[in-house]
Amino acid sequence: MPLDTGPDPSSLSNFQDAAVTHSHIELDVDFETRVLSGFVEHTAVVRTDGVAELALDTSQLTIEEITVNGSAARYRVSDPHPVLGSRLAVRLPAGVRAGEVVAVAVRYSAPPGATAVQWLPPEQTAGKRHPYLFTQCQAIHARSILPCQDAPAAKFTYTAAVRVPRQLRALMSAVPVEGEGRDDGDGGTADLRHVAPRPGTKVYRFRQGVPISSYLLALAVGNLESRQLGPISAVWSEPEMVEAGASEFAETPQFLEAAVELAGPYLWGRYDLLLLPPSFPYGGMENPCLTFVTPALLAGDRSMTKTVAHEIAHSWTGNLVTNSDWQHLWLNEGLTRFLERKILGRLYGEEMYQLQASIGALILKETVQKEFGEGHPLTALVPDLSGGVDPDAALSQIPYEKGFYFAASGPGVSHYLQELVGGAAAFQPFFRAYLQRFQSQPLGSEDFRAFFCDHFQANEVIAQIDWQAWLYSPGMPPVTNRYDESLAAGAYALATRWHTADVLGIGGGGPTAASPADIEGWSSTQLIAFTDKLGELRAMQPLHPSITRRLDELYGLDVRRNSELRTSWYQLCINAGDDAILPHVEAFLQEQGRARYLRKLYRALRRSRSSRARQAALDIFQHQRAAYHPIAVRLVAADLGLATADT
Repeated sequence: MPLDTGPDPSSLSNFQDAAVTHSHIELDVDFETRVLSGFVEHTAVVRTDGVAELALDTSQLTIEEITVNGSAARYRVSDPHPVLGSRLAVRLPAGVRAGEVVAVAVRYSAPPGATAVQWLPPEQTAGKRHPYLFTQCQAIHARSILPCQDAPAAKFTYTAAVRVPRQLRALMSAVPVEGEGRDDGDGGTADLRHVAPRPGTKVYRFRQGVPISSYLLALAVGNLESRQLGPISAVWSEPEMVEAGASEFAETPQFLEAAVELAGPYLWGRYDLLLLPPSFPYGGMENPCLTFVTPALLAGDRSMTKTVAHEIAHSWTGNLVTNSDWQHLWLNEGLTRFLERKILGRLYGEEMYQLQASIGALILKETVQKEFGEGHPLTALVPDLSGGVDPDAALSQIPYEKGFYFAASGPGVSHYLQELVGGAAAFQPFFRAYLQRFQSQPLGSEDFRAFFCDHFQANEVIAQIDWQAWLYSPGMPPVTNRYDESLAAGAYALATRWHTADVLGIGGGGPTAASPADIEGWSSTQLIAFTDKLGELRAMQPLHPSITRRLDELYGLDVRRNSELRTSWYQLCINAGDDAILPHVEAFLQEQGRARYLRKLYRALRRSRSSRARQAALDIFQHQRAAYHPIAVRLVAADLGLATADT
């Protein structure tokens, strides 16, 4: 039986016929049972005359009661699809006309296994005293915590009330209302009275007045404190980490100011950061008003804070201007990577922009050629997700780096798109016009193409763009960009020296006259450029273990704190069969849960020439999987060839 997905292959909802425009959400957070008891009232606008039902996405929710315009309603829940969940179809009044507004209210509960939620016991937090909860709704996990139209194109505003233990604090992807939480002596909420309030609880209230997609709905509950970073920015975390976060992310106001100069007014009111426990599966998540970040960014020298620049950029590219469905993720991530690097270039100079772009090109090559393979369909900029393909499984560096590669290039390059149309002086006005045009209307790749071609219709050179190859063909881009490698030149030259020494069999000493002075004064970014380039040069024939040991002896790479550098370096050592690195790898896999790092290192361990490394992959994962987020567990299990039931 074909999936009834409508215009979005990852959603069973019918937002094209009846669109939810506002939701009032109430949640009771019970750490003892790990159940979210919920109520949601959706305000839906009818778009098609006579539409019979409002269809919502759900996943493993228990539906208790549904009303339409205050009266009991008929509804049905479809059999679950293994990826997309179940379609909840609520009967609407007969004869509704386009433009009519209906109120659909649902009482429900989300089980302990809701895929959007991670419940942490106290021992998995920094303070070891209080439990913690956080959500991750991207890509299609919002449906596991409330019935909703779980599609990027279905945008809505929301208000919320969240009941939590009194000693804890609730935060959401919204602006808090009424300051501190209110004691819940009488139940505290109008519609959760069917859930008896437990002694010692509070209710926190929130309002999100800018329409968002469901994947940007976010909730966190824990022992949380804040430190102010700027006029509209603060960092939140557990007391044990909040000072480190305030120091590491002190540049946030400057990033935000640069973004406003490049992209226009900031519309979200607040820009706060929540520094999460280590099991958070991503580097950052651009939840409006409250970006979630991993503690893996705490390098001690602010060398990882480009992730914050990326999440700030999402305030425009992604949160305001949104891909219509997950097949067009490059419009979110590739253009956000572009704006992120523009922000870094504005603050640290054009050479930094070019260095980051050059490293990105190496990452793209590794992703296409080593992670997937040139002909893999998921290396297309617009992959086909029809038939119930899991958007999480399709997530990689392709939409980020191939999307950036398409949008921007370096000096003296005839492609692509920025340099093709005359450089930044021509592309920047287009970019601002693009942000203005699509703020209220999610778009797909063909919409982008049409707007681009219309904007530059007088420029004959755009006729040479092979849109089919760029958007829909797998593999590397159809052209090769060149970047100014001034900051990377020394790193790439040093990588070539070590590569040549190993190829020529000079031995464990490495290049002639190699010394710690080789990297004196280098930033972490330059070291990453060095290790990434060495990985590219040694892709076909890994280094000898004596070379990796000599590299560490001279440059102290085993003990660096920057997580990007550690991941790149550890991959080199694992590929070399250098078992001396395994204790460091194990410690890293135990201290953080960012899925990108986990997948890179577990894949490398599984493919290693060392039997000890291959066994370590299984042993470490079995020991750590309970501490990882469910999304990360599922992805790593697939990488290791483990059945889902084993995870």
